[in-house]
Amino acid sequence: MAAQMPQICVKTGVPTADTLTIRGRATPVWAWAMIVFGFLPWLVAQAGSSHRYAITVPLQRAVFQRYRQWRRASWVLAALGITLMLGAAAVDGERALLLLAVTLVGLAWGLVNEWVNSVGIRLTREGALLMTRVHPAFREAVLRQDAAKADA
Repeated sequence: MAAQMPQICVKTGVPTADTLTIRGRATPVWAWAMIVFGFLPWLVAQAGSSHRYAITVPLQRAVFQRYRQWRRASWVLAALGITLMLGAAAVDGERALLLLAVTLVGLAWGLVNEWVNSVGIRLTREGALLMTRVHPAFREAVLRQDAAKADA
C-alpha cells in the first residue's frame, strides 16, 4: 500500500523514503456508544464490528523514534509515580496523594504524545479506513494523487 501513497512523511510533510507499517483494529464510532449499556455489551460490539488493518505509511525514522522514546518515558513516569505513591502511602498516607501528580503527568504526557506523534486510523460508515492527524502537505499530496488518478 505504500506505493499508492505519496512519499511525503505523514507527520512532517517532507519527502522521505522511510516507511512504517501500522497495524491495529479500527472500530466504528457507534460501537463506542455501547459503553453506556455496560462493559460486556461494549466488548461484544468492539469485537464484532472491528476490522484489522495493516497500512504502510511514509514516516521519517526520527519521528517514529521520538514517538517511541516519549511513549516509553511517559510509561516510566506513570509507573514511577504509582511506585512512589504506594511507598509514601505505606509511610505517610497524607503525602501519597501529592505523588499521584507524577502519575497524572506521565499519563498526560502519553496522551499528548499519542495525539501529536502518531497517526490515527478511523473506520468510516462505508467501511473505509481514514487516516487522521496527518500533516497538511501529506493530505494535499494524497488529494493531488487521487485527482490525477481520476483524470487518467
